[in-house]
Amino acid sequence: MRRILYTIGFSLVLGSSFSCKASSKEDPLVALLSSPPVVSSVTPQIGSPAQNNLNAIYPATEVIIKGENFGVDPVVRFNDVVAAITANLGTELHTRVPDGAYSGFITVSKSGGSCLPNSKQGANCSGTEYFIDCYAITNKQYGSEIEIKQGQSLSVEFGAIETKAFHTDTLLGARNLIIGCQSVVTVRVFSRSCQATDYVLQNDPIIPFPAGVATQFYITANSATCSLVL
Repeated sequence: MRRILYTIGFSLVLGSSFSCKASSKEDPLVALLSSPPVVSSVTPQIGSPAQNNLNAIYPATEVIIKGENFGVDPVVRFNDVVAAITANLGTELHTRVPDGAYSGFITVSKSGGSCLPNSKQGANCSGTEYFIDCYAITNKQYGSEIEIKQGQSLSVEFGAIETKAFHTDTLLGARNLIIGCQSVVTVRVFSRSCQATDYVLQNDPIIPFPAGVATQFYITANSATCSLVL
């Protein structure tokens, strides 16, 4: 009887030992390091790089990325532009919209990982859409943006030295904005990464707009009716 009990006990101990050895192969730390990061939210999801224009300076939008498994040395990108990480709190990454950023994707990749160009896909990569808005950072000081679409014409009334904000739709091809006005106008045009080009005190300017993006711009006129043709 004692031999039977001894055999049973030995078998239980031996089985337990094999079980421990089997489970040790699945190291949770190794699994964590090899699994991809997860981006659950980005706040805000609309922002701007730093703007230093002729009459205003705006800092880059601060962005908080929440998620998990970011690792100890993650890389944040706005499309292909790397952004500096100001704080890594484990489940939160703090950063700012970098110079040259444009609408597309914000991504996090772990050390040794990579994201495909202009994509949220890749090895050890996660991300979501992000939108660059050059006007929102001003708290829309000139009122709501007026949209002008490709092939459209608008007639716009301006009061005494008044500025209005506009944006195009996404242009299928390069176009010229043709402005006809009863007064000289000043036009500020933003690139997709919010760099401003000013056309100061122009008579009926013709301004080139690039293909594939929605362009934001301001027009300042003095007590005039202006026609816009795109």
